[in-house]
Amino acid sequence: MTEMERLTAAYRNGKLSHAYLFEGNDAEAMTTTALAFAQLILCQDNEQCRMKVEMHNHPDFHYVRTEETNIKKDQIEELVHHMNRLPIESDYKVYVIQDFEKLTVQGENSILKFLEEPPANTVAILLSTKPEQILDTIHSRCQHVYFKPMQRADFVTYLVDHADFTRPIAALMSAYTTQVEVATQLAETYELAPLRQVILQWCDKLVKQREMALIGVIELLKHAKNRQLQQLVLATMNAYFQDLLYIKVGMHEKIVFTELQEDYEAIATTLSYRQLTHIIETITEAHKKLMQNVNPALVFEQIVIKMKG
Repeated sequence: MTEMERLTAAYRNGKLSHAYLFEGNDAEAMTTTALAFAQLILCQDNEQCRMKVEMHNHPDFHYVRTEETNIKKDQIEELVHHMNRLPIESDYKVYVIQDFEKLTVQGENSILKFLEEPPANTVAILLSTKPEQILDTIHSRCQHVYFKPMQRADFVTYLVDHADFTRPIAALMSAYTTQVEVATQLAETYELAPLRQVILQWCDKLVKQREMALIGVIELLKHAKNRQLQQLVLATMNAYFQDLLYIKVGMHEKIVFTELQEDYEAIATTLSYRQLTHIIETITEAHKKLMQNVNPALVFEQIVIKMKG
């Protein structure tokens, strides 16, 4: 049973909650489900009403989102003012807050008060890919709906078919995220094709020419100048060596960088399972150090040194 089927069953059985927290890595699925659930609550099968919700111009529906770092105070004030009114066209009012973790502490407290004493027939749908950043008191007042990450292969296909990505760049993004908005933001901000090439060349050197890989750290960091791109490098490296593991166990259908399969076949014979596991653990440790603000050059140099060991 899908999340939407469970929500529909709850609605049909008169078990509608006043607040839902959608959480998980599949932001696209959460957004789509939130919109469909709002349409069900406000419109049932009325197509004209459903269209209004989809276009965000239904008087009893309010959708809050931002491309900025934080959701602004005036957006929340407008939401609270809007939701304190009586319904105009429907029996209910529904509001959706996307990326709920972007609320300031003041904004969260405003919503918390709203959740503690919600107006009659008002339903909140809060979406978050980072629920650990949300107040526990918010968590305790919501019914949780969990979304599993989109399957990597499905994510690649979606980016190619709907977001105008080439398959190689879509595969690169799938190593880092399964959120369409994150992938799109990265593709619009950075030149990913040359970065992809440099990363994969560096991975190849790690296996075949480790001394050159140590020298290559400088070139790698010329392309990965900030923390986000450095995290992308590590995610790509992890996918590369996971691919080698998949080749060794015969799970070819799971590899990310499919165009490297012939190269993988040759490389996999030179590395044992123990070596590959050690490399992947080293990359995981490097990611933790990067998040702790250790110097990036030192982080990547340590990968090379530990692989030598």
